[in-house]
Amino acid sequence: MENFWPLIFSLLIGVFFLIGFGIVRVVKHKKELSIFAVGMAFVVMIGMILFDLIPEIIEMSSALEKSFIATVVLVICFILVGIFLLKILDIFLPHHAHHHTLKEPVHEHNHHMEHVGFITSFSLILHNILEGMSVFILASESLVTGLMTSIAIGCHNLPLGIEIASSMEYTKNTPIKYITLVLLVFSSFLGALILFFVGGQLPDALMLIFVCIACGMILYIAFFELLKEIFCYRNEKYVYYGIFVGMLLILVMTFL
Repeated sequence: MENFWPLIFSLLIGVFFLIGFGIVRVVKHKKELSIFAVGMAFVVMIGMILFDLIPEIIEMSSALEKSFIATVVLVICFILVGIFLLKILDIFLPHHAHHHTLKEPVHEHNHHMEHVGFITSFSLILHNILEGMSVFILASESLVTGLMTSIAIGCHNLPLGIEIASSMEYTKNTPIKYITLVLLVFSSFLGALILFFVGGQLPDALMLIFVCIACGMILYIAFFELLKEIFCYRNEKYVYYGIFVGMLLILVMTFL
Protein backbone atom coordinates (compact mmCIF):
# COMPACT_ATOMS: atom_id res chain seq x y z
CA MET A 1 0.00 0.00 0.00
CA GLU A 2 2.91 2.39 0.66
CA ASN A 3 3.77 2.38 -3.08
CA PHE A 4 0.13 2.97 -4.13
CA TRP A 5 0.14 6.78 -3.90
CA PRO A 6 3.47 7.26 -5.73
CA LEU A 7 1.94 5.34 -8.66
CA ILE A 8 -1.22 7.49 -8.54
CA PHE A 9 0.84 10.69 -8.51
CA SER A 10 2.79 9.54 -11.56
CA LEU A 11 -0.51 8.79 -13.31
CA LEU A 12 -1.73 12.30 -12.45
CA ILE A 13 1.04 13.77 -14.61
CA GLY A 14 -0.51 12.28 -17.74
CA VAL A 15 -3.92 13.77 -16.90
CA PHE A 16 -2.54 17.21 -17.74
CA PHE A 17 -1.78 15.99 -21.27
CA LEU A 18 -5.42 14.88 -21.55
CA ILE A 19 -6.58 18.33 -20.42
CA GLY A 20 -4.39 19.87 -23.14
CA PHE A 21 -5.83 17.50 -25.75
CA GLY A 22 -9.35 18.39 -24.58
CA ILE A 23 -8.76 22.14 -24.88
CA VAL A 24 -7.82 21.70 -28.54
CA ARG A 25 -11.01 19.68 -29.15
CA VAL A 26 -13.35 22.37 -27.79
CA VAL A 27 -11.64 25.54 -29.10
CA LYS A 28 -13.09 26.76 -32.41
CA HIS A 29 -10.19 28.92 -33.64
CA LYS A 30 -7.76 26.05 -34.11
CA LYS A 31 -5.29 27.86 -36.37
CA GLU A 32 -4.86 30.68 -33.86
CA LEU A 33 -4.54 28.14 -31.04
CA SER A 34 -1.88 26.24 -33.01
CA ILE A 35 0.17 29.44 -33.50
CA PHE A 36 -0.28 30.34 -29.82
CA ALA A 37 0.77 26.81 -28.75
CA VAL A 38 4.01 26.95 -30.77
CA GLY A 39 5.19 30.08 -28.96
CA MET A 40 4.12 28.75 -25.57
CA ALA A 41 5.70 25.32 -26.07
CA PHE A 42 9.01 26.86 -27.20
CA VAL A 43 9.35 28.91 -24.01
CA VAL A 44 8.23 26.01 -21.79
CA MET A 45 10.84 23.73 -23.37
CA ILE A 46 13.58 26.31 -22.86
CA GLY A 47 12.43 26.57 -19.24
CA MET A 48 12.56 22.77 -18.89
CA ILE A 49 16.16 22.80 -20.13
CA LEU A 50 17.33 25.70 -17.96
CA PHE A 51 15.44 25.06 -14.72
CA ASP A 52 14.81 21.32 -14.79
CA LEU A 53 17.19 19.27 -16.93
CA ILE A 54 20.46 21.21 -16.53
CA PRO A 55 20.21 21.39 -12.69
CA GLU A 56 19.33 17.67 -12.66
CA ILE A 57 22.31 16.84 -14.89
CA ILE A 58 24.63 18.87 -12.63
CA GLU A 59 23.29 17.16 -9.49
CA MET A 60 23.59 13.68 -10.99
CA SER A 61 27.07 14.41 -12.38
CA SER A 62 28.35 15.40 -8.94
CA ALA A 63 27.37 11.95 -7.62
CA LEU A 64 29.56 10.12 -10.14
CA GLU A 65 33.04 9.03 -9.08
CA LYS A 66 34.66 10.38 -12.24
CA SER A 67 36.94 13.31 -13.05
CA PHE A 68 35.38 16.62 -14.07
CA ILE A 69 36.60 16.32 -17.67
CA ALA A 70 35.33 12.74 -18.03
CA THR A 71 31.91 13.76 -16.67
CA VAL A 72 31.65 16.75 -19.02
CA VAL A 73 32.57 14.58 -22.02
CA LEU A 74 29.98 11.98 -20.95
CA VAL A 75 27.24 14.62 -20.63
CA ILE A 76 28.02 16.30 -23.97
CA CYS A 77 28.23 12.98 -25.80
CA PHE A 78 24.83 11.76 -24.65
CA ILE A 79 23.18 15.15 -25.26
CA LEU A 80 24.48 14.83 -28.83
CA VAL A 81 23.10 11.27 -28.91
CA GLY A 82 19.66 12.69 -28.09
CA ILE A 83 19.94 15.25 -30.90
CA PHE A 84 21.17 12.58 -33.32
CA LEU A 85 18.34 10.18 -32.42
CA LEU A 86 15.69 12.75 -33.34
CA LYS A 87 17.53 13.58 -36.53
CA ILE A 88 17.36 9.88 -37.42
CA LEU A 89 13.62 9.91 -36.67
CA ASP A 90 13.30 12.65 -39.32
CA ILE A 91 13.88 9.95 -41.92
CA PHE A 92 11.16 7.62 -40.69
CA LEU A 93 8.41 9.96 -39.53
CA PRO A 94 5.74 11.46 -41.86
CA HIS A 95 7.13 13.70 -44.58
CA HIS A 96 7.47 17.38 -43.76
CA ALA A 97 8.93 20.41 -45.44
CA HIS A 98 12.48 20.99 -44.22
CA HIS A 99 12.65 24.34 -45.97
CA HIS A 100 9.78 25.92 -44.11
CA THR A 101 8.62 29.24 -45.59
CA LEU A 102 5.72 31.64 -45.26
CA LYS A 103 4.59 30.89 -48.85
CA GLU A 104 4.63 27.09 -48.66
CA PRO A 105 1.40 25.22 -49.59
CA VAL A 106 -1.05 24.60 -46.76
CA HIS A 107 -0.71 20.80 -47.03
CA GLU A 108 3.09 21.07 -46.74
CA HIS A 109 2.71 23.20 -43.62
CA ASN A 110 0.28 20.69 -42.12
CA HIS A 111 2.76 17.87 -42.82
CA HIS A 112 5.45 19.84 -41.02
CA MET A 113 3.25 20.47 -37.97
CA GLU A 114 2.30 16.78 -37.91
CA HIS A 115 6.00 15.92 -37.90
CA VAL A 116 6.69 18.34 -35.03
CA GLY A 117 3.89 16.74 -33.02
CA PHE A 118 5.29 13.25 -33.47
CA ILE A 119 8.92 14.01 -32.60
CA THR A 120 7.82 16.11 -29.62
CA SER A 121 5.79 13.14 -28.41
CA PHE A 122 8.70 10.71 -28.77
CA SER A 123 11.10 12.92 -26.82
CA LEU A 124 8.55 13.63 -24.08
CA ILE A 125 7.78 9.93 -23.67
CA LEU A 126 11.41 9.31 -22.68
CA HIS A 127 11.52 12.47 -20.59
CA ASN A 128 8.32 11.62 -18.73
CA ILE A 129 9.43 8.05 -18.02
CA LEU A 130 12.36 9.58 -16.14
CA GLU A 131 10.14 12.12 -14.39
CA GLY A 132 7.75 9.32 -13.38
CA MET A 133 10.71 7.62 -11.72
CA SER A 134 11.59 10.86 -9.92
CA VAL A 135 8.02 11.32 -8.67
CA PHE A 136 7.92 7.70 -7.46
CA ILE A 137 11.16 8.16 -5.48
CA LEU A 138 10.09 11.51 -3.99
CA ALA A 139 6.57 10.34 -3.13
CA SER A 140 7.97 7.21 -1.47
CA GLU A 141 9.82 9.53 0.94
CA SER A 142 7.14 12.24 1.28
CA LEU A 143 3.60 12.16 -0.15
CA VAL A 144 3.33 15.97 -0.05
CA THR A 145 6.58 16.44 -1.97
CA GLY A 146 5.54 13.80 -4.49
CA LEU A 147 2.13 15.44 -5.05
CA MET A 148 3.60 18.94 -5.50
CA THR A 149 6.22 17.59 -7.90
CA SER A 150 3.60 15.81 -10.01
CA ILE A 151 1.51 19.01 -10.19
CA ALA A 152 4.57 21.04 -11.23
CA ILE A 153 5.42 18.52 -13.96
CA GLY A 154 1.77 18.54 -15.03
CA CYS A 155 1.97 22.31 -15.51
CA HIS A 156 4.77 21.62 -18.00
CA ASN A 157 2.66 19.02 -19.75
CA LEU A 158 -0.50 21.10 -20.16
CA PRO A 159 0.89 23.56 -22.76
CA LEU A 160 2.86 20.78 -24.44
CA GLY A 161 -0.32 18.72 -24.69
CA ILE A 162 -2.00 21.68 -26.40
CA GLU A 163 0.94 22.02 -28.82
CA ILE A 164 1.02 18.31 -29.68
CA ALA A 165 -2.76 18.07 -30.17
CA SER A 166 -2.73 21.23 -32.31
CA SER A 167 0.12 19.83 -34.41
CA MET A 168 -1.72 16.54 -34.96
CA GLU A 169 -5.09 18.16 -35.66
CA TYR A 170 -4.81 17.43 -39.38
CA THR A 171 -3.19 14.00 -38.97
CA LYS A 172 -5.12 10.99 -40.20
CA ASN A 173 -6.56 8.77 -37.46
CA THR A 174 -3.97 6.02 -37.81
CA PRO A 175 -3.00 3.44 -35.14
CA ILE A 176 0.45 5.06 -34.76
CA LYS A 177 -1.20 8.36 -33.85
CA TYR A 178 -3.32 6.86 -31.08
CA ILE A 179 -0.50 4.63 -29.81
CA THR A 180 1.76 7.69 -29.58
CA LEU A 181 -0.84 9.70 -27.64
CA VAL A 182 -1.59 6.82 -25.25
CA LEU A 183 2.13 6.31 -24.57
CA LEU A 184 2.49 10.03 -23.97
CA VAL A 185 -0.29 10.06 -21.37
CA PHE A 186 0.95 6.93 -19.53
CA SER A 187 4.73 7.45 -19.92
CA SER A 188 5.20 8.89 -16.42
CA PHE A 189 3.19 6.02 -14.93
CA LEU A 190 5.36 3.59 -16.90
CA GLY A 191 8.49 5.10 -15.34
CA ALA A 192 7.05 4.74 -11.84
CA LEU A 193 5.93 1.21 -12.63
CA ILE A 194 9.48 0.25 -13.65
CA LEU A 195 10.82 1.32 -10.24
CA PHE A 196 7.87 -0.37 -8.52
CA PHE A 197 8.86 -3.73 -10.02
CA VAL A 198 12.64 -3.37 -9.69
CA GLY A 199 12.10 -2.32 -6.09
CA GLY A 200 14.59 0.51 -5.98
CA GLN A 201 16.50 3.11 -7.96
CA LEU A 202 18.40 2.66 -11.21
CA PRO A 203 22.18 3.30 -11.19
CA ASP A 204 23.12 7.01 -11.13
CA ALA A 205 25.20 6.72 -14.30
CA LEU A 206 22.30 5.16 -16.23
CA MET A 207 19.84 7.82 -15.03
CA LEU A 208 22.31 10.55 -16.03
CA ILE A 209 22.62 9.06 -19.52
CA PHE A 210 18.83 8.98 -19.94
CA VAL A 211 18.43 12.58 -18.73
CA CYS A 212 21.17 13.78 -21.11
CA ILE A 213 19.51 12.01 -24.05
CA ALA A 214 16.15 13.58 -23.14
CA CYS A 215 17.84 16.99 -22.88
CA GLY A 216 19.34 16.58 -26.34
CA MET A 217 15.95 15.64 -27.80
CA ILE A 218 14.22 18.66 -26.28
CA LEU A 219 17.05 20.94 -27.47
CA TYR A 220 16.53 19.60 -30.99
CA ILE A 221 12.77 20.24 -30.92
CA ALA A 222 13.10 23.73 -29.44
CA PHE A 223 15.80 25.07 -31.76
CA PHE A 224 15.43 23.03 -34.95
CA GLU A 225 11.63 22.70 -35.12
CA LEU A 226 9.67 25.12 -32.91
CA LEU A 227 12.01 28.08 -33.49
CA LYS A 228 11.50 27.53 -37.22
CA GLU A 229 7.75 27.77 -36.68
CA ILE A 230 8.10 30.93 -34.58
CA PHE A 231 10.11 32.56 -37.38
CA CYS A 232 7.36 31.58 -39.82
CA TYR A 233 4.71 33.18 -37.58
CA ARG A 234 6.79 36.24 -36.66
CA ASN A 235 4.08 38.56 -38.05
CA GLU A 236 1.29 36.85 -36.09
CA LYS A 237 0.33 38.33 -32.72
CA TYR A 238 -0.77 34.94 -31.36
CA VAL A 239 2.78 33.56 -31.31
CA TYR A 240 3.82 36.45 -29.05
CA TYR A 241 0.81 35.83 -26.80
CA GLY A 242 2.02 32.22 -26.54
CA ILE A 243 5.56 33.31 -25.67
CA PHE A 244 4.23 35.62 -22.96
CA VAL A 245 1.97 32.94 -21.43
CA GLY A 246 4.88 30.47 -21.61
CA MET A 247 7.03 32.89 -19.61
CA LEU A 248 4.27 33.24 -17.00
CA LEU A 249 4.01 29.44 -16.73
CA ILE A 250 7.76 29.15 -16.21
CA LEU A 251 7.55 31.71 -13.39
CA VAL A 252 4.67 29.82 -11.75
CA MET A 253 6.45 26.45 -12.07
CA THR A 254 9.66 27.93 -10.62
CA PHE A 255 7.83 28.77 -7.39
CA LEU A 256 5.96 25.45 -7.12
